[in-house]
Amino acid sequence: KQWYQAEYGESCHADSSYKLLEKLSTDLEKCQKSLNDYLDSKRNAFPRFFFISDDELLSILGSSQATCVQEHMIKMYDNIKSLRFEMGNADEYIAQAMVSSEGETMDFRQPIPAEGRSRTG
Repeated sequence: KQWYQAEYGESCHADSSYKLLEKLSTDLEKCQKSLNDYLDSKRNAFPRFFFISDDELLSILGSSQATCVQEHMIKMYDNIKSLRFEMGNADEYIAQAMVSSEGETMDFRQPIPAEGRSRTG
């Protein structure tokens, strides 16, 4: 245990290690700021995204599936549990209706094609 403490102490106090940790910390702060700016731009383009967490928004934006919003609908829209999707002619998802938490369905007047990734902002 004693040799470990001595080795640990030397490595923590080495000038190069301290400078490296400072640089890594600065770079991490820049990355976090850039990510927050990116998420804010998406939220400003589609304000319902303000109702979900950063992790949830990243899962939506990072998914190539149009149906990935399903699990987050209840948080973005009051009492809307899910959307009803059907496959269109060109293997695309078409949103046909909204479904409430109670199972009530409201059909859309016009079906809405859903295309892959979110393209807001």
